[in-house]
Amino acid sequence: MKEQNKKFFFNNKDICSTKDTQHYGQLYGSATSLAIAEYIENKTGPIIIITPDMDSAEKTCIEVNFFTDFNFSIALFPDLEILPYDVSPPSKQVIANRSEILFKMTNNEIDVLILNAANLLWKLPPKDFFTQQSFSLHEDQSFSMNRMKPRLKNNGYERASLVTQPGEFCVRGSLIDVFSPLYKNPIRVDFEDDKIDSIRFFDIDSQMTVNRIEKATIIPSDQYPKNYETIDFFKTNLRNHFEGNQLEWPLYNFIESDAESYGVHNYLPFFFKSMSSIWDYCVTEYELLCLNDIKTPIREHQKIIKERFNVAGNKEQPSIDPSELFFDATEQINRINSLNPINIQNQKFRSSSKRQVHNFRTKPIGLIKPSKTSSIDVSVMDLIERSTCNTLLSITNTNHFQALKNQLNQHSILEKEVKSWKEFLSKEKGIYLTQQLIHQSFVAPQLEIMVIGAEDLFGKKPRIRKKSGLINKNPEAIIQDLKDLKVGSLVVHDGYGVGLYQGLSSMNIDTIDSEFLTIEYAQGDLLHVPVILMDHVSRYIGQSTDKSILSHLGSDQWKKLCNKTKQQTRDVAAELLEIYANRKMARGRRHIANQTDYENFCDGFEYILTKDQAKVIEDVLNDMASSKSMERLVCGDVGFGKTEVALRAAFTASINGFQVAILVPTTLLARQHFETFSERFLNWPINVDILSRLQTSKKNQQLRKNIQGGYADIVIGTHALLSDKVVFKNLGLVIVDEEHRFGVRHKEKLKGMKEDVDYLTLTATPIPRTLNMAIGELKDISMIATPPEGRIPVKTFISQWDKDLIREACQREINRGGQILFIHNKIDGIENIAESIKQIMPEISLEMAHGQMKEKSLEKVMMQFYHNECDILLSTSIVESGLDIPNANTIIINKADRFGLAQLHQLRGRVGRSERQSYAYLIVPPKNQLTTEGTQRLEAIEAIEDLGVGFILATHDLEIRGAGEILGDEQSGQIQKIGFNLYRDMLTQAVNSLRDSSSTPSLSVSCDINLNIPALIPENYMPDVHLRLTIYKRISKARSKIEINGIKLELIDRFGDLPRPTKNLLLLAHLRNKASDLGINKIRIDKRYGRIFFDQSTSIATTNLINLIDSEPETFKMFTDQSLGFKGNFPHIDDRVTKLRSIISYFEKDPI
Repeated sequence: MKEQNKKFFFNNKDICSTKDTQHYGQLYGSATSLAIAEYIENKTGPIIIITPDMDSAEKTCIEVNFFTDFNFSIALFPDLEILPYDVSPPSKQVIANRSEILFKMTNNEIDVLILNAANLLWKLPPKDFFTQQSFSLHEDQSFSMNRMKPRLKNNGYERASLVTQPGEFCVRGSLIDVFSPLYKNPIRVDFEDDKIDSIRFFDIDSQMTVNRIEKATIIPSDQYPKNYETIDFFKTNLRNHFEGNQLEWPLYNFIESDAESYGVHNYLPFFFKSMSSIWDYCVTEYELLCLNDIKTPIREHQKIIKERFNVAGNKEQPSIDPSELFFDATEQINRINSLNPINIQNQKFRSSSKRQVHNFRTKPIGLIKPSKTSSIDVSVMDLIERSTCNTLLSITNTNHFQALKNQLNQHSILEKEVKSWKEFLSKEKGIYLTQQLIHQSFVAPQLEIMVIGAEDLFGKKPRIRKKSGLINKNPEAIIQDLKDLKVGSLVVHDGYGVGLYQGLSSMNIDTIDSEFLTIEYAQGDLLHVPVILMDHVSRYIGQSTDKSILSHLGSDQWKKLCNKTKQQTRDVAAELLEIYANRKMARGRRHIANQTDYENFCDGFEYILTKDQAKVIEDVLNDMASSKSMERLVCGDVGFGKTEVALRAAFTASINGFQVAILVPTTLLARQHFETFSERFLNWPINVDILSRLQTSKKNQQLRKNIQGGYADIVIGTHALLSDKVVFKNLGLVIVDEEHRFGVRHKEKLKGMKEDVDYLTLTATPIPRTLNMAIGELKDISMIATPPEGRIPVKTFISQWDKDLIREACQREINRGGQILFIHNKIDGIENIAESIKQIMPEISLEMAHGQMKEKSLEKVMMQFYHNECDILLSTSIVESGLDIPNANTIIINKADRFGLAQLHQLRGRVGRSERQSYAYLIVPPKNQLTTEGTQRLEAIEAIEDLGVGFILATHDLEIRGAGEILGDEQSGQIQKIGFNLYRDMLTQAVNSLRDSSSTPSLSVSCDINLNIPALIPENYMPDVHLRLTIYKRISKARSKIEINGIKLELIDRFGDLPRPTKNLLLLAHLRNKASDLGINKIRIDKRYGRIFFDQSTSIATTNLINLIDSEPETFKMFTDQSLGFKGNFPHIDDRVTKLRSIISYFEKDPI
């Protein structure tokens, strides 16, 4: 048995005791991280580790955490991910992470800091900025809201209607929500007068309380204070530093409102009397470890700084000298040398009498050829079989992990799993597997250990997802929310027609405060809609965008139009139901997988499912288990995990003996899916095949025979799958990926293969026809609107062709070890674009890809880019789908105005698949050369940078192109007149009524209730008008007591105790639902009189109505207009509510 605390490199503490510079070499692969971990364990003081680049810093951080046996606080100092003098600001998340680390360093809370060498040159805010600006909060503390708000603004916090990321705060009544970079969750501070009553963490998704805490600390969220004194100090320094008229500089004028847009980070020294270095933040003596050569990248970065300064001569404002913004490279290198660092490197150090050298004699593992599948290469298996060392294999992918276990067992090699390095050391000599990440291999023969890293096994860096600070989106909210509604937007009231939204209006009527949604109609007429009735209002979606479509109040034109449209929708519904409803009612094949088998298959997914993914998979599996044929649309943004849905659906069908056809638009995507599916199904008796032009005709001919014979279980292909030569023996599931790339004829042909197959559509941006049918309930829709952990939205910029911009964008990406996609969608002229790029950046490596290349050549280029063997891939839109390269985080799209919205969204989705900030540059001609539609498309995609916006983008596409495509030109005019949302509602009602012939095609009863009581959300309780609009909409649409109570609890948690008017609003919503269910159209009650109006379809028993009148004939009276009047004394709110409740309860009784 080995000793659990055995040290391989630094077991002897005397090695580390000297104060002289030491050199430890011959630490190949990840042995450097093991040596660092052991060195750390021998030390008691803080340690700084400097690496050559960010990639090695990230690897070191992960591996040191695995190798060390102690609970150290190990922090990775993030790179700003911008170029020197870059106008684009660093991301708020990066600044927040750096603020957290710098604050903790001032309090000596970090044991080990890891940073890349280039970071040493960037000057930091002075240390006292964090010590002086931070402040603590605790329960029962005397601390007023009025005191806290300016302190938050001073610390760089931005006021928002909803707190979703570090650096935001919002004020609601007695509550302040604030997201301090110090915590994973934002905090909610509840004040009672000038005292803190409670402090709670809350969840950014639900905005609901997680747990209560006693105290919290607020630290700066930005790099400089934002109070008036500091701004004045900045302006004074700016004026004193530069000649000329600074009053004309954008930054000078917008420093208080939009400083980030004008590169304020490039003038950071002007906010302070002096700047600090990372060394200044160390409050106690520390030791320094340098990994490999760090001096060269420091010098190289200084060259970049000088080059950038020379080209950054801004036309509007000059740049400050590098000596003020950056430290000198030579000075930093001398500083490092003066600290007598511990130098650690992979290669041997040459022995010298002038320095202390110790080479540890580890060895690299040679002759390993990384596998492209989860099967171990022969050379690796031979190495394992001959090994006399204690051997550890690192495999983070669960599917690979199981495959390796199976392969080792086939070679009669017994293996065991270990969870930690300590556990591995405690074991007898043997072969061990771990799912913890070790990147690279090494052997220490004299110590009898061999480690085989994940990169050497499979040839690529494993993906590690980090926790994101971004809010997850509710799919239903994306469809229904009105929060993005702007004043002047077209809206539709189902009773009055199309008008212009003019905001929320507060009114005092007969001493009662009320709030209304105001709509302007033709000739300036205004309609004030009570907020309780906001469910009657929806956003207009159609092609018209001007006032010519506005309806006239007081005219029966709208009523006639709606009646005509209802009849037309009934005819259309009948036609559609013949196509779709018959399919829905047809008996399908039930697919239910064995639970154990299914769980084992799911273990191959290396990430945790998002909430939306889990819900969508549940929807799909329920459909497949049903006796009815599935036809479901899965709408998920690019890279949100739709493929995992397809994998699990395919497994469920194929494990039941049915064939699966997967139709994709491009050969590249077919190849990627083939590799993904082959990997996941490797351990299962299921064949995965690809029908592609890349295959030889002989292979394709044999595959067609296998398909017809039932030997091909899962077949992936492009349009070739639709050939009459392809005949499935037992097709059970059809999956169509990237649906917007296919024509209706192709999809209908695929559906015609079998009438009883399950049909699953995957898309990021549905074309309008499919989108509309989905919403219209002619097809089931599921949405994945939750981004994977760690995903950051793509920053999008629109610009004309600018050499400096292109150079800057490419250089920024290459400097951080990334790659660039450059899209030019015309093969003619692509060579000229390549030459232009090379002239701008002659030092970069560039490859081209387009559809006229031979298939083998194209695949070779794509593989080169995939394996990071070139910097830029210049391509046509052939890469629109099918590329999943986490290392490519910048895309430049030339002549972006010529692309459709769906294409732009897909292309932008090629980047941003890692935890780094990604960028999209849309290169367009001058504005006067852009079409109106082109401009609208570009503005839509630039404005919506949030993750999960595929659905919203499709809605924008509807507005731009018109919703008429849903049912052809014949219905287009009707849709334009009433808007798509109302048309959809009518069509849905018509479909439902035809499903149940006993019903009539009328909209359900919606009661208009007014008890002459204040029923609203006060502005001082919820100041943000868009948020009030959203909550009003939710309350008006809530149809059950549970929903209303849920909203009530949410409001109390998020905004504090309910004001009386808001209690009244929720009460009215509840009473309104009860009245609507009984078929009551309208209710009016004041201090002395009330009136209830009944719909013709009322469900109230006539005997109950008669009995009520007979019980109190002096109180109740029935009128000829189908209304019931009653009188009494109702001076207070409770009196009116009590009376109405008693009447409704009477109506709800079973008739005698």
